[in-house]
Amino acid sequence: MKDFLHNLDKSAVLTIIGIILLFSGAVIVTLICPSYIDPTWTRPTSSYQVQMYEISDPNLYIGSSQTGTTDLQFVYHLKEDFTLLAFRESYQVRIVAPEALQGYVTHLDDPKIKLTSRLLMLRQPVGKLAEAASELRVKLQSEWEKEKSEKGIKPNFDILELYEPGGREAFAVAPVDGAIEDWVDRNYIILDDSMKQPYHANEGVIYIHNPKEYRVSRFRFGDGEGWRYDPRGVKITSLDELKSHRLGFKSRAELIRTGEHLFAIEGCWYCHTDQTRTLVQDVVLNGSAEYAAPPSSSSEYIYQHITFPGTRRIGPDLSRVGIKRPSRDWHKGHFWSPKTASLGSIMPAFRHIFDFDPRGTSGPNSGLPNPKFEALYQYLMTKGTRITPPTQAWWLGKDPVNTTQLIEGPR
Repeated sequence: MKDFLHNLDKSAVLTIIGIILLFSGAVIVTLICPSYIDPTWTRPTSSYQVQMYEISDPNLYIGSSQTGTTDLQFVYHLKEDFTLLAFRESYQVRIVAPEALQGYVTHLDDPKIKLTSRLLMLRQPVGKLAEAASELRVKLQSEWEKEKSEKGIKPNFDILELYEPGGREAFAVAPVDGAIEDWVDRNYIILDDSMKQPYHANEGVIYIHNPKEYRVSRFRFGDGEGWRYDPRGVKITSLDELKSHRLGFKSRAELIRTGEHLFAIEGCWYCHTDQTRTLVQDVVLNGSAEYAAPPSSSSEYIYQHITFPGTRRIGPDLSRVGIKRPSRDWHKGHFWSPKTASLGSIMPAFRHIFDFDPRGTSGPNSGLPNPKFEALYQYLMTKGTRITPPTQAWWLGKDPVNTTQLIEGPR
């Protein structure tokens, strides 16, 4: 009996030691070794990826364009000495500015894009500059008439004024569905007298193109009060006002995080993988025969709090869905009625993620229309869109990661 207890104690000790060694080995293999074997485990794919997650997403806000409507409005939060801005002319858009600000305008014949982190904006000209804008419009239309041998529709030249709004922050109207931001990595210059932010020194930078101030006006309906976007309305004074319950804007970063959580609790990962494997069928299926999609890299997941590489493909892989399916309307229809949007789909309907859903599980609308759907959509739009900068995008045939050579091997 004594020998049995002795052997039992020895066995228990050896079991505990084995568990400790096994756990330690797992920690070393999964957390420590990758940083020494392959640096991409802990480094972002590109500077563009870093700036999208750390600079753009937290400062792009999404909300309704008017009380009670489902139309979306996108707003940039601009910050002095932080956000890079470009005021660039095109054939139909020209810019007038006071003498002190004329150096910030990128004219048609300028060889480089001028960027600045000084807080400036564009508006319809006022005062003396309104007269100068009117004269410039007449001049441009006259030149067009002289140059055109065959008369077409006379262009409506848009003349804008560059001005300084004052303060350390402002809010500007952003393009709709901006899953990919404006990016420049050649032929540009930053006009600041010193480097204001570390990301300004990168080989390429995200910037805001021709920002115009976001304003709203209030109106009465019945016993209540509403608001709507109005270029001649009242300016937004602070980020707290933009995020208040009345306006209800949410940052894209917040929506992506919520969408990731919804992707988990709704069980989307049961049927969808999030991994383009190093197989011909994967890179072609998620790209095309001409422009193969790059295999998934571990660095694509470093900004996620939960990773869903998955193992079962009952539904299609989603790792490049931001490029393959960028349409918000398509995803809206697909979540509402999958069989209608995708013939033969066995995916269940997710109508409960919309406002006024039949199951009544969406909760009250806080200003942003269909907040659960928008969160899922913004999360899905990160898939495949942030591997490389738009100027080196694989869907343009650039193939910066040498996908074909990686799959087929050196020739």
